[in-house]
Amino acid sequence: MYRRPRHFHHEPEINLVVRGAAHLGVGDRELALEGGQAVVLQPGQDHELLGATEDLDLYVFAVRPELAARNWAVFGAGGGLAQVLPADLARLEELLRALGQVSSPEALETALANAWSSVVRAAELPPAVARRACAAVHADPAVAGAELAARLSTTPSELSRAFRRSFGTPLVEYRARVRLLRFVQLVDSGRSLTDAALSADFGSYAQCFRVFERALGCSPSEYFAGARRELDQRLA
Repeated sequence: MYRRPRHFHHEPEINLVVRGAAHLGVGDRELALEGGQAVVLQPGQDHELLGATEDLDLYVFAVRPELAARNWAVFGAGGGLAQVLPADLARLEELLRALGQVSSPEALETALANAWSSVVRAAELPPAVARRACAAVHADPAVAGAELAARLSTTPSELSRAFRRSFGTPLVEYRARVRLLRFVQLVDSGRSLTDAALSADFGSYAQCFRVFERALGCSPSEYFAGARRELDQRLA
């Protein structure tokens, strides 16, 4: 949804380098990926391409939020780096090239799930507490940090450290982004700015305004009035 050089969006996403090398920024981390390496990103994880070699061959594939929600066990295991073996990489590239020719929605979902799973199987995933916290925030972005830590049988400080190490983003900031993503979806569906802010678990529209402006660099009204297209074009 948010298309900026440093951006985040609704969809889980994988960046897979087939050839060449890419330098990515993910949260507060910088990653150097070479052929056969990939990063699995959660919805709301900010990222950008910082640099690349001239021979870079990079596949970026994502799944619709509705599909991710239906099959979170497959698409929700994110935040990890993967090293795909050469033989598996060749099969995966062939599968990804063929996705554009698949006309059946059911067959496309199956093929995408297979491609996704093949990368995730090769990934060093975040610890279970971080993955469970991420899933819980998507299920209920209003959940307080202390309550979430208690659910996961840890302390707020330990949970905060584990989450930031895993996703490169503070837990409180990630929760705010998930609420922003819901806010945008609600406005797109026809809700007013104030109603959407309250339904997205912001305490008030004023709070939503402050978080939105900090994350996007413009107000909600400016974003929906045309700034959204400008942000999209900056990554085109």
